[in-house]
Amino acid sequence: MKLDLWQFDEKSLRKMTQELPNSILKEQADRLSEKTGGVIYGKVTNMKFYPQDKGIEYNLATVFEVVVPQLDNYNYTLLVIYSRPEKDYPVAITVGSNTIDDAEKFRPKYTCRNRDEFIEALKSILSSDDVNKNISILYSKANL
Repeated sequence: MKLDLWQFDEKSLRKMTQELPNSILKEQADRLSEKTGGVIYGKVTNMKFYPQDKGIEYNLATVFEVVVPQLDNYNYTLLVIYSRPEKDYPVAITVGSNTIDDAEKFRPKYTCRNRDEFIEALKSILSSDDVNKNISILYSKANL
């Protein structure tokens, strides 16, 4: 008999994590691909974050990049979510920046303490005129 003292399995883990920031962001990356017929897609990657200001408690960066395969895999960083690997919230979000610049001068546009605040911030970013204009231009150029 195998002793299993854990209170989860893979199925329950998937269900528990689908409401967390990284899962929500991955879902939006998939939606971008769906909405553009695969012409543009979102790429989400995690990396260690080393801020120069040691008072900043975030040490994980989750980068959301927009990628256009038809334009020689052109990509740009749309946003970065900063968190602690073992915590769901709080998270900080920078827009139009990158981890190198953020490590030097950390100025998040949003700080979210819970899921609702995170969804509102993400909605504000993804539905902004600037983001939608950029997506439209990239879509047009990729379809020449």
